[in-house]
Amino acid sequence: MGSDNQAHVRLLTLLNVHAAHPRSEDDMDTTSAKRKRVSSVAPRAAPAAQRPKPTEAPATAAPAEGEPDEVLVAADDEDDDSEDTDAFRWHFGAESEALAAVDPDSLQWSSPVHVPALGGAIVTNVQKKREGATRPVSRPHARIWSAFQTQRKRGLGPRQAELLPLLGQYKDVWHSRVPMDEHEELRQITAMHALSHVTKTRQRILKDNEKLAKAAAAQAEDDANEDEDEELPELRDQGFTRPKVLLLAPFRHTAKLWVQYLMTLSACEQVEQKSRFFGEFSLPPGAIDKLADPAMASKYPEDHRRTFQGNIDDNFKLGIKLTRKTLKLYSPFFDSDVIVASPLGLRLLIEKEKNADYLSSIEVLLIDQGDVMLMQNWDHVKFVVERLNAIPKEAHDTDFSRVKPWYLDGHAPLLRQSVLFTSFDAPEFRHLFHTFRNVGGRVRTSSLPADHVPAMSLITPGVRQTFYKFDCSNAQGEADQRLQAFQQKIWPLLRKSAVSATHTMIVIPSYFDFVRVEDMLRRMDPPVSYTTLSEYSTNRDISRAREAFFTGKKSFLLVTERFHFYRRYLIRGAVTIVFYAPPEHAAYYPEFIHAPLSSRDASAAPVDAADLQVFVLYGKYDLLRLERIAGPSQARSMVTDGRPLWRFV
Repeated sequence: MGSDNQAHVRLLTLLNVHAAHPRSEDDMDTTSAKRKRVSSVAPRAAPAAQRPKPTEAPATAAPAEGEPDEVLVAADDEDDDSEDTDAFRWHFGAESEALAAVDPDSLQWSSPVHVPALGGAIVTNVQKKREGATRPVSRPHARIWSAFQTQRKRGLGPRQAELLPLLGQYKDVWHSRVPMDEHEELRQITAMHALSHVTKTRQRILKDNEKLAKAAAAQAEDDANEDEDEELPELRDQGFTRPKVLLLAPFRHTAKLWVQYLMTLSACEQVEQKSRFFGEFSLPPGAIDKLADPAMASKYPEDHRRTFQGNIDDNFKLGIKLTRKTLKLYSPFFDSDVIVASPLGLRLLIEKEKNADYLSSIEVLLIDQGDVMLMQNWDHVKFVVERLNAIPKEAHDTDFSRVKPWYLDGHAPLLRQSVLFTSFDAPEFRHLFHTFRNVGGRVRTSSLPADHVPAMSLITPGVRQTFYKFDCSNAQGEADQRLQAFQQKIWPLLRKSAVSATHTMIVIPSYFDFVRVEDMLRRMDPPVSYTTLSEYSTNRDISRAREAFFTGKKSFLLVTERFHFYRRYLIRGAVTIVFYAPPEHAAYYPEFIHAPLSSRDASAAPVDAADLQVFVLYGKYDLLRLERIAGPSQARSMVTDGRPLWRFV
């Protein structure tokens, strides 16, 4: 309640101290004449039965709850006021039908419904407080849709056809297993949806500017003729600030792909500062992208090459402004329609300026490659998301007479659409997704595809794999209980055998756990011979550690999963491999195990599969990781069964 009261007081202060005046929109002059308002609240739209029917081709009836549309019809390019069948108007109108259909103070979610979309998804909707509140069909903006069709001459891909209706209904969407070969198509259709949203928003504002200008001119003429003044219409079409779409991407290269889609789909005649953009978001002049070399295909897996090709700087931010004929890059945030940034870049800016008011009116949030951000620093993502749709600290020339009522009521988070793309399921993603409160509903894909191949099935036959289970009463104490289990179950096994007392590699997913295990080894008496590889290791440190471990100068090697994520080296020399926890990336499990089975050079023989042993420490909170490694059925048995260990060969 304290934060709500503060926001309420802040809003009242803004309203009281700020003299409402219109903003200049795309160089369109509006009258400075004194305005007379009918009321402080936008009038409700007339019932559908009283409105003239649109002249465009009819759209299909709204689909059943949770089912995507089968037919897509573009919205009228003229954005006719009589159009009431578009989900954009239904969801984000001044008097939002989506919000009116529910109780915003007490959202009740329906039971999940499984649908076949996106290879299997789960739909959850907010229970309505009144009947007849059916969401209309999705209708992308005609000009943007035409540009998309021109670009996609072969038509919509299967996954695009499934995703677009869900986006167009303004549901929150989390695709938790984006395949590499479908990522580009999913980005394209999502960029089209975001650009369509921005275009509709800007078009509505510009049309209302024209209406107000004409009404003001007529009022001025009445004043000159000493006629009775006509009251100006009440038009609620804006938020507190201009930016409506926020795109979070992990690297400049990823952001470059998205911005290129926006450039193409906007069909703008001119793109300002295009050369600067490509200069700053591509590799520096003279730099060679080694991962783009076809010869690297045999050295690095495809997912690594796709993730780390191009400019991988993770500190950037970019504003994009759309006008009638121009797409302007590097526009100031408060003048932008779209903000493209990395979580780190945006967080540094917010902390520097102590202000994030430009995020107060975000209506579409896009998070691409959330799994990469998890490897970077997930706290940055949470930091940014927590600052979305807050009441601004300053007025920023806001014309409060045109701010939509639900913004003033603090209900913007209930209408914001959030789209999350990841390559796997994780508790961090689930927690974030369930903090979203979009009354349009939620759609998330199932954790694993029907044709999922467990990583364990890829292991060379003969390798001994032992999974040790530890009991954990709560998530808060998991780190302590895992360390205790490692000390009591795993470490004694490593020390009592002459084989495992040397050439043992310990893989640790969390850097926090990595620090704790290293501290444990450092305190050992007698001292333990070990070396480390983490994401903070320099090239020189890496060379020394790998050589020392391979030659046996160091008995133990501690490796973080993030190190493998960024470097993807084959680390040979291990005879025993310990996974302190199952890795987030299931592909890393066979990669670590198979590395010792390959020879470093002709003079060094590889380890025989029968001589290699693997220990995995796991608890009940590792279920999602275990499912990717052992398969869903086997993983559930390993977690729920009372057996303390499981052996596989």
